[in-house]
Parts: sequence; C-alpha cells; structure tokens
Amino acid sequence: MSGSSKLKNLHKVLYALPAGILALPTIPVFILLPSYYAESMGLGLAVVGSAFLGLRLLDVISDPILGWISDLIPSKYGKRKLPIAIGGLIGAPALIMIFTPSPDVGVEYLILWGAILFLAWTAIQIPYVSWAVELEHRYGARAQLNGLREGAGLLGIMGTGALGLFLAAYSEAERFQILAWVTVVLGSGVIFLALKFVPNGRFALDKTSAWPTFPWKNKLFLRVLTAWFINGLANGLPAVCLPLFMGHVLNASETDQATLVFVYFLFAVIGIQGWVCLAGHFSKHLVWCLSMALATVAFLGVPFLSNGDIIAFGVICAITGFALGGDLALPPAIQADCVDWDRYKFRQERTGSLFAYWSMSTKLALGLAVGFSFSVLAWFGLDDQTEIVSQNSKTALIVIYSVIPIVLKILAIRVMWTFPIGSNQHEAIERRLERRV
Repeated sequence: MSGSSKLKNLHKVLYALPAGILALPTIPVFILLPSYYAESMGLGLAVVGSAFLGLRLLDVISDPILGWISDLIPSKYGKRKLPIAIGGLIGAPALIMIFTPSPDVGVEYLILWGAILFLAWTAIQIPYVSWAVELEHRYGARAQLNGLREGAGLLGIMGTGALGLFLAAYSEAERFQILAWVTVVLGSGVIFLALKFVPNGRFALDKTSAWPTFPWKNKLFLRVLTAWFINGLANGLPAVCLPLFMGHVLNASETDQATLVFVYFLFAVIGIQGWVCLAGHFSKHLVWCLSMALATVAFLGVPFLSNGDIIAFGVICAITGFALGGDLALPPAIQADCVDWDRYKFRQERTGSLFAYWSMSTKLALGLAVGFSFSVLAWFGLDDQTEIVSQNSKTALIVIYSVIPIVLKILAIRVMWTFPIGSNQHEAIERRLERRV
C-alpha cells in the first residue's frame, strides 16, 4: 500500500468497528468491577483497591514492552494484526472469567484474570491505534480515520449504558455475565472482519531498536506528549469529580445525572465530525487548540452554578462534550505525523513504542487526577458518602472541577499553538519517506 493510495470507506468502517466493541466493558471494568469484588464478593475495599493498583502498575509497565514487540514483528507476519489476534484470543476468556466469578473466589482469582485481561487489552490497543498510522498517510485523512475510531468507541460506551437500562431487572452478577458474552461474541466477529479485510498498510521502512528506549531526541513527539498529558489532567479532574459535582453542588437526581452524562457523550460524538471537518481546512494542531479553548470558555460558567441549575449545566455538558470530540480525534492524528517525522529523522520503526508511551501518559494522567482530587476533597471533608457538605468543600470541588482544568488547558494550548508540522510540512516528510522505498 503506497503513500498515495486511498483507503476505501469500507476499510475505514471495518477498522473503526472494533473500537466500539472494545469500549463496551471499559466502564464496567474500571468503575463497577472493583466495588463488585469488594462488596458483593466480600473481598473488602482495601484488598480490592490494592489489587487494582497493582494491576494498573502492571498495565503501565507492559505498555512500552508490548509496543516494542509489535514493532519487532515482521510486516509479512502482520506487524499490527498478529498481536491484535493474540490479544483477542487471550482477552476473551479472561473477560468472561473476571466477569463471572464463583461465590467463593479469593483475591488471587481477581489478580490472575485481571492481569491476563489487562495484558491482552494492551496487546490489542497499542497495535490497533498504531495501525491507523500505516493505513492512512494523508495529513487531513488521518484525522478522519482517528475520528471514526474514537466515535465508534464513544458509541460503545453509550451502548453499555443502554444495555444496562435494558437489563435493569437482572441481578448485578447476571448483567456482568451478559455484557461479557455480548462483548466476546460481537468482538470476535468485528475483529475477524477487520483482520481479514483491512489492509496491513504501509510496510515499515526502517530498522527497529534493539530495546524499547524512550525517544528523548524526538522533540516534536515530546511536545505533543506533554500537551496530551496536561490536557489529560485537565479532562481527568472534571471526569472523576463529575458525580460529586452533580450531587453536592447541583443536587441533581439520578435521572438528571444520567441525562447529563448522555448529553455529554452525545455531543462528543457530534463534535468529532465537526472538528475533523475543520481539520480538513486548517492545521490539526490549531483546530485542537480551538477545541481546548472552547472547553475553557465553557468551564468559566461552572463557578456560577448552584443548587438546581440543571439546564445551565446541561449546556456546559453539551459544549464540553463537543470540545471532547476534538481531544479524541485530533491528537492521535497529530501523533501519527510525529511518527512519520520519527521515521524520517531517526530511521527507526517504533510506531508501537511511541503510541505505548502515549498510552502510558493517558493512564498516568487519569491516575494522578483521581489521586489528587480525591485526596484534596477528603482533606476538605468531602467524599462520596458525605450528605451535608460545607461551603469550603463545595468551593474546593468547584476549583478542582473547573478552575484547575482551565489553567491546564491554557498551558496545553500554549505548548501546541506554534507546533511546526502542518499540511505542507507533512507532505514534505512523506515525499522524503517515499523516496526511501
């Protein structure tokens, strides 16, 4: 597949579909499963919390190793397809086992199947995202492909919510079991179609490093990674504080909260297409900066909200959700351009490794967001069990939810505003890479 060939629309759809299925168990695994094992399975909060912390550390450590292994696989054996297939074969039984524990299981069971599931997830996710770099080489079209994938992921998350409503009459254990089997059955089909019919993409042009070393010399990659990490913190803080904010500041009912979350994700799906369309006319880094600026403006209204301002907050959810579409679609496409620069400048094939560090940055940002926000709020006397909170606690919650993210997003915009790779620069890099074939 040459740099000038165009990816067929069918191939784009088949490539994006697995993202929707992979997203189905995401919220249950990271949000619902810990409390299920701690309370329903009787393992206790401290034990389960320690187990999941260890699993997350394993997950972070495994990222660069599995990304490097993906780069080492010869193209003729399926540089990206082979690890995705292996990850799927390992991850399917692990998902079923961790979602269907017997009543007498111990923490060892959770650690074993959790470790297998997280490793399989990484084995799929990093090559899957890296695959887009090799499938689509054109500057603007990359944003479209990444946007299609991330939009499918959001629809998968929304699908989980819809399935939960449909299965409301079932027990929690039964809902976990059904979701596991739905994910495995649908995932087997769409991943098979993607691996069977979507092309490999452009073969690697350069050598792979002997060991997964961090790309300190690639300043452009470090610049995008820094902005991505800062913006990840800016998104992570309001995400983890959202239930507390809706409950303690807005006093929103469960129905209102579910509606607000739905509005947020709905507008994120809509926003992806809007930002991708803009990226077809302007540089991707400038469009990303515009999406972050829009979220910043929306957050300015948060400190003025109080008890019962559901509609006003719904407007803010719609705007920030729309802005999230830019965060999802554009940065991976910008990162793909950095990968091309890395190939040209350093003559190495390390696409998987670079996206592995990208994945590590995401996980670290979310982990820090949880640790920082919950620690500060607990110090102010507010937690998820608090019914009556002080004004100081509410002020701290508002500052963490909106004020700090505003500062962080402005900093991320500053980092990316003068990013040097635009459409013309990327075309020049592509021409030089093509001459090496």
